[in-house]
Amino acid sequence: ADSWGSMAVPAEGSDGIEPGVIYSFPVRCSGGSYEIVQGLDIDDASRALMDATETELREERAAIESLL
Repeated sequence: ADSWGSMAVPAEGSDGIEPGVIYSFPVRCSGGSYEIVQGLDIDDASRALMDATETELREERAAIESLL
C-alpha cells in the first residue's frame, strides 16, 4: 500500500499539471486500475523541471494538433 511507481497517464490537474496532458505521475496500481499518489513534497528544483516538462509536452501537442 505504501509502494508506488511512475506511469504516464492523462493529467487530472494533479500537481498543477494541465488536465489531459499525458504526464509521468507517481501512481499506485491495484486490480487493473491506478491512482495518482497525492501529497508528495516537491522541492523548488523538481518543480522547475516539472514545469519545463509540462511546457514542452504542451508545445509538442500543439505542434501536431492539426494531425489529430
